[in-house]
Amino acid sequence: MSSTKFKYLLVSALCFLWLSCSESQLDEEDTEWKGDFVTFEDSFEQKQDLGSSDESPILYLKGEDKPFSGSVEKNSSTRLTIDKYAGGLLNGISIRKSSDGSWVEANYKAGKLHGKMTFYDKNGNIRSVMNYENGSLIPTRADLVE
Repeated sequence: MSSTKFKYLLVSALCFLWLSCSESQLDEEDTEWKGDFVTFEDSFEQKQDLGSSDESPILYLKGEDKPFSGSVEKNSSTRLTIDKYAGGLLNGISIRKSSDGSWVEANYKAGKLHGKMTFYDKNGNIRSVMNYENGSLIPTRADLVE
């Protein structure tokens, strides 16, 4: 291979690597935060988007100007919560565990309940399931019969 072709390939490869590590891709990486409820309150703040009719508050790490994206795990002696955020809004699965062993799993989309909300007893048996669409409870057939 000639030295000119080698230099061209090397420069092309370096440009490709540089572009693939652009800031926009690095900004989209999710962050994982773990701590207790008090530390969460000290570390995060929720703000209303004044330009939006949506009332869902947007989560920010204090001192940051970009909404939080990633997972938040808060714990105490009586409960554990695990939430997923995208653009500062709940997005994805959210889990609430109680000290008695029971838990709830809910799905969110853009800050609103969307999909199944499942309640489990301490043995992992399903107690009830509710379905939501864009924050509204979807009635079941049993609800419609009553």
